[in-house]
Amino acid sequence: MESEIASVYYRLELDDYSAAAFTSLGKYYYGTLDEIRDFIAQLSNDDFHDRFSELISAFQAFEFGQHEVTHQVAYRETPLLVPVHLLHKEKITLDNYAWEHLNTWRWPYSMRCEKVESEHFWFACDREYFRATKAVFTNLQYAGAIGQWKDVGNMLWGFPCILAGGPAGFRNLLGEPERRFQSRAEAQKDWAAFIIKPDPDYKEFCNDIFGDG
Repeated sequence: MESEIASVYYRLELDDYSAAAFTSLGKYYYGTLDEIRDFIAQLSNDDFHDRFSELISAFQAFEFGQHEVTHQVAYRETPLLVPVHLLHKEKITLDNYAWEHLNTWRWPYSMRCEKVESEHFWFACDREYFRATKAVFTNLQYAGAIGQWKDVGNMLWGFPCILAGGPAGFRNLLGEPERRFQSRAEAQKDWAAFIIKPDPDYKEFCNDIFGDG
């Protein structure tokens, strides 16, 4: 059990690539400054630099001390990085884990992996409370309606560079949201229950695999 960790975490809002095509929504991601820096470095390569030049420039401005810098998410200006308070952090390992993922259109994907090692974070920010996760999957696979299992590969439809790796270690660079709570007491209750019986939710991780499809 870990509590009140010293690392400083931030909330980064980005466009939600799993939102239906006729909508524009934002999605929160979470990470330390080092983790966010690594993510921005991935976006800075030739494939994505021009597309995300505003985001990259905003992060550079933040690093130079402009902590009020904004960027555009879902056609609105929003703060780039917002500090969050880490309440608790827990780690779990699950072997031969399987679950069903429902995409934006409620289409089911059967998911399975040889192993998943995930960290779960309880955050407070602006009087809101969240649970988020970072996970590393070994041999992550999916199957659609016809039941044919396929490795999760390079065809990813979520926000670029959030997910990385291969069969031996497929992971998210930034924390994905799991749950939102109405109060700190509710978040505390969820944490206490999680310690006794972990109930990970990898839905948003999967949304960064399948996007809105």
